[in-house]
Amino acid sequence: MTASRRDVPLADFRVQETVRVRFNEIDGQNIVFNGHYLTYADIGVTEYFRALGEGQPGPYFHQYGTDIRETHCEIDYHAPARLDELITIAARISRFERAGFTLHCGIFRDNERLTDIEISYRHIDSDSGQPTRLPGSFIAEVRRFERRLPAQDRPAD
Repeated sequence: MTASRRDVPLADFRVQETVRVRFNEIDGQNIVFNGHYLTYADIGVTEYFRALGEGQPGPYFHQYGTDIRETHCEIDYHAPARLDELITIAARISRFERAGFTLHCGIFRDNERLTDIEISYRHIDSDSGQPTRLPGSFIAEVRRFERRLPAQDRPAD
C-alpha cells in the first residue's frame, strides 16, 4: 500500500458510515478480529455505490452487460478497534485502470486511522468473463463525485 493512501485524511472521503463495534466482532484479545475488517470494507463499497445514486454495484454494471470481480485485497492495520467503539468506515475510488478500479477504504476512530484497505476490482463482460473497459459514464460520475480525483493508469476513453 502506498504512503499516499495512508495520508488521505478522513475529510477527503466523501462516503463515511459510522458503525459500533459489536461483541461478535472481537477476539480473545478484546480487539476486532482481523477478518471483520473485510466486512467493514464491504459496507464501505455498498455505501459508496449508494452515495453515487446507483444502489448496489452489481445492478449498476448489469445494465451494461458487465459485472465487477474482486481480484486483490491489501490491508494495513495501524491500531485496533475495540468493543462498543464507534468507528467510521470511509470509502473512495482511488484509481482507475482500463478495465478496473481500486477502492480505498479507511477505518477511523474519530480522526485516528485504524486500518487502510485497498480492493482491486476487474470489470468483466458478463457472458465471456473477459476483462472489458469501464463505462466512460461511470468514470465521469466518479470524477464528479470525488473530492480527491482518482489516479488513472491509462486513458479509459
